[in-house]
Amino acid sequence: MCLAVIDEIRYKNTIMLYSRRQTLFYLTALPFLASGCGIRALPPVQTEKLLGLQRSPQLRPITVGQSWRYVQRNGFNSEVVREIDEVARITDQQIILERSSAGQALAPEIQTRTGGLLQDPYWDFVQIYDQALTVWPQSLDPGRGAVLNTRYRIPDFSYTFWIQTQLRVIAWEKIQVAAGTFTSLHLQRFYRLDHYDFTRISTTRYDDYWFVPEIGRWVMRETRGEFRRSGQRLMDAQYEDHFRYELVKMQV
Repeated sequence: MCLAVIDEIRYKNTIMLYSRRQTLFYLTALPFLASGCGIRALPPVQTEKLLGLQRSPQLRPITVGQSWRYVQRNGFNSEVVREIDEVARITDQQIILERSSAGQALAPEIQTRTGGLLQDPYWDFVQIYDQALTVWPQSLDPGRGAVLNTRYRIPDFSYTFWIQTQLRVIAWEKIQVAAGTFTSLHLQRFYRLDHYDFTRISTTRYDDYWFVPEIGRWVMRETRGEFRRSGQRLMDAQYEDHFRYELVKMQV
């Protein structure tokens, strides 16, 4: 049996299991959501726009041994999901951010040595891009942006899916997180993509992150998205998970 056929069979079986798990989760959660007992969404990220910044902070490349710890929160109810530790390892061609939580290994983030994102583990499925996404633009001036059309795949499958990303520089902003107060560049990446779940259509995502050049990494990140299924009206969009990641500790 050819590889493409095997992939398709495994793909459909995985999606059926994934969809059943989602349905069971929402049915279980429904009574709690309906009761509204103390559920409170995260407030918007608080920052201070820095107008007239005379000189952009110098960008520091990621180096071996740098580490960061983030707390992950659920954007819908403000609850802490987990803490995630990242440690930088560098090869000739790549920067590998090895990730773990409570001693359990997580899928790594992988970048090129020049700051391109090759593997992003921060979504429902790990996304491995055919062409690296820009982590930070060449120009750090607010208002700049870039559009990229490429394809991605998920681990253990050879089939690829279309994805379009639009990276936009929002503003230089002062932001306070648990690890300290930083001068950050607020960037927003907008996604349109064909999802691994073939029952979905019109999947869109927003990825806001506050990148600090002096440490070569973001100190706050917020991910969210929505989609429709075939036959649903535009007003019946369903929401993906909404998460916020905040830097609580680092070693640079």
